[in-house]
Amino acid sequence: MPGLFISTAEASAELHASRLVAFLRQTTPDLEVDAAGGPVLAGAGAEVVVDMGGRAVMGFWEALGQVAFYRRAGQAILSRLAARRHGALVLVDAPSFHLRLARKVHARWPELPIIYYIAPKLWAWKEWRIKNLRRDISRTLCIFPFETDFFRQRGVDAVYVGNPTRDQLRGVSGEAMAARLGLGSGWRRADPARGLLSVFPGSRVSEIRHIWPCQAAALAILHRRFPNLRAAVALAPGLEAGRLAAFAPIPEWAAAVAGDSHGLLAASSVVLAKSGTTTLEAALLGKPMAVCYAGHWISHRIARTFVKLPHFSLPNILAGREIVREFLQERAAPENLAAEIGRLLIDEPYRRRMRSRLGQLRETLGDMPAAESAAREIGAYLPKGGSERSFPVASGDRRPYHGSREGRHISVPPD
Repeated sequence: MPGLFISTAEASAELHASRLVAFLRQTTPDLEVDAAGGPVLAGAGAEVVVDMGGRAVMGFWEALGQVAFYRRAGQAILSRLAARRHGALVLVDAPSFHLRLARKVHARWPELPIIYYIAPKLWAWKEWRIKNLRRDISRTLCIFPFETDFFRQRGVDAVYVGNPTRDQLRGVSGEAMAARLGLGSGWRRADPARGLLSVFPGSRVSEIRHIWPCQAAALAILHRRFPNLRAAVALAPGLEAGRLAAFAPIPEWAAAVAGDSHGLLAASSVVLAKSGTTTLEAALLGKPMAVCYAGHWISHRIARTFVKLPHFSLPNILAGREIVREFLQERAAPENLAAEIGRLLIDEPYRRRMRSRLGQLRETLGDMPAAESAAREIGAYLPKGGSERSFPVASGDRRPYHGSREGRHISVPPD
């Protein structure tokens, strides 16, 4: 039967895609899955035919250096689609890359279903891209409930499938991490000022170079004020302690933790995190936090032109109000970060109020299992019982989609 092509462009998207693939292969064991991604997708049973190489960056200025790579990656995906027949194309997150790819695929093979998983955050910025979703995407799978109304009101076929981050956190415990860090048996009941502060500087070097020095300096301030406070710095997959220390030393009294970031969050009393998925994970675990972000000044200036939301952290965006304090660019100064974390450590009513609001936010996401729901939506587009879709020749220069099942591995040439 025609298989599935699934495309990712960064580690978090690849993880979500791997769960889709695992569920699809449970229900359809003979399904052949080609992928643009890396080893996580390969481990789920996909054949990684376009190696994306962990090139994700954040910010306009930082992304300029990756333009050539992503252009070659797009061409490699198009070549694979031409070489082998697929029942559907699934794009996961990364709208700057994937919406351009969708336009090219739809123009060439208009009958090939294209499903977008983890809908682009067009409610935050670049709303003009809505026309791309209407024209090129067969079905948009949303991970936040409010997104469906936003997209449907603008003519996009959209459905809420649950939140994959909530799925990842089901059953998460901090017990093993607490033991790993030597927190002792009473760590859950400890005074927060004697508990654990976890610090998340991010995964992209383009961000870390701006964010981690501020966080490291804040740690030094906090250590002087709270000498019994423990701290752990999370190392994202692929990020070594030495690489992080090149931007600012990791304090000797703080642990550098690789792996089990969810366990680290669960073991934490408070969290200092850069904006991104980690803030949603901390929110769903009910962890009081401060959120910071800093980047290249050119990227920041450009973003201010386009972004129309009053908040930049996911908990505040989803709540539509400030639940956690945000520190952006110049405001992400060490003194400001240390002051907010200090307040969270000693002001119990403030801490309790934040936890209550985070709990209310968690309830809005519901309990729908995202990977399973998304896989069912995708499976509806795949031929059943070995039947094949008909892809008639379209007008103009559009070509029928009739690739053979013979193909070859396509690697993107290095820079």
